[in-house]
Amino acid sequence: MVMKKFEVQENKLRLDRFLAESFKEVSRSRIQKDIEAGLVFVNKVKVLEAKFVVRSGDMVEYDYTEEKKIQAKELDIKTIFENKDILIIDKPAGLVVHPAPGYKGVTLAEGLLHKYKDIKVIGEDEIRPGIVHRLDKDTSGVLLVAKSQKMFEHLKDSFQNHTVKKQYISLLAGHLPSKHGFINTPIGRHPTDFRKMTVNLPKEPKESVTEYTVLEYLPFKGENIKGRKSIDEFTLVRVNLHTGRTHQIRVHFSSLGFPIVGDALYGPKNNCSFGLDIQRQFLHASNIEVQLPDKSWVQAHADLPEDLKKVLIDLKAKNINL
Repeated sequence: MVMKKFEVQENKLRLDRFLAESFKEVSRSRIQKDIEAGLVFVNKVKVLEAKFVVRSGDMVEYDYTEEKKIQAKELDIKTIFENKDILIIDKPAGLVVHPAPGYKGVTLAEGLLHKYKDIKVIGEDEIRPGIVHRLDKDTSGVLLVAKSQKMFEHLKDSFQNHTVKKQYISLLAGHLPSKHGFINTPIGRHPTDFRKMTVNLPKEPKESVTEYTVLEYLPFKGENIKGRKSIDEFTLVRVNLHTGRTHQIRVHFSSLGFPIVGDALYGPKNNCSFGLDIQRQFLHASNIEVQLPDKSWVQAHADLPEDLKKVLIDLKAKNINL
């Protein structure tokens, strides 16, 4: 990391705008993310809001890490649908969508560059070629990629207008009492932990709507382990997103007291797996549906991956002995 220092010469400028004008090598979107990550200081005080106003004489410090230019790397990409403008893939758990500071593994973006060389000029950021949305590293399932700039702009508008239909499968800890419902609680950045989103006094909250349907209740008799939260039932749900906020499903269910099984960030710290054999959050993007510019619709489905199938098989096998 390199600490960049800038002195403000004008009054009443947004912090992100000031840095974008002062440090032209970096995109404003990257600057906004770095501000939220706690990498920018004004007069030695950490500032976490891009809209913070700086004034003449203020000293701004930016703890900047240069983004490496991504290189094409061979990666097995499972394709569900493809035409000349759009690609829909089945992303495995553990695969990061695009590079981030400090991450040294292969990313989907690098794999896309290897297989589709022309995609490097698609999009708004060279480290996110063709990528319009993302899934968390440990979330599996369907993901859209644009292969032309026209499609990129179309998909970007579709996501902003909430016309892309996305469906997930998830396993929750506890008995979710209502078999169908909506969680309509605004989400924003956590005020002190930059890794997390929250419904409790969030920074710049945004409308967030999650619809769920219970697929199955699964009883469980786990071992009584000292210091760990006991649980006697799980709820398998189908989730439809009406908005697409960062960590939306994970935050919404955790806020109700029914965290996703295996979620180390939003579940209980001492036992996020609740006694089940799972190494990541039980969250899978199973279906996506999008309208193309010619008004036709494309639908894609990704089967539940083997690690999550095994969790359900093992859980149901234990139920036989209850």
